[in-house]
Amino acid sequence: MLKNLKLSHLVSGCIAVLVGYTGSVSIIFQAIVQLGATQAQANSWMLALELGMGIRVLVLSLKYRIPILTAWSTPGAALLAISVTDVTMSDAVGTFLGSVT
Repeated sequence: MLKNLKLSHLVSGCIAVLVGYTGSVSIIFQAIVQLGATQAQANSWMLALELGMGIRVLVLSLKYRIPILTAWSTPGAALLAISVTDVTMSDAVGTFLGSVT
């Protein structure tokens, strides 16, 4: 399975993820700011999102042997960003995880 994997496949996948990621990352950052997160919390939140999306894309693509791109919900992230004014960080993280699984 991996013997058919070429560098061009990896580069194409990385570009697709980068475009999808940058499209809504500013909305995610707005939610982080609204929650009053520390820099360390913001970094870990973004790392978890990146790794989660990357692992999911890799596993699905290898399993089905076709390029599969997944992403989080931009409308869901926007809703989170505007509705977290009276919510704790742990509640917001739990809600976000529940909405993407």
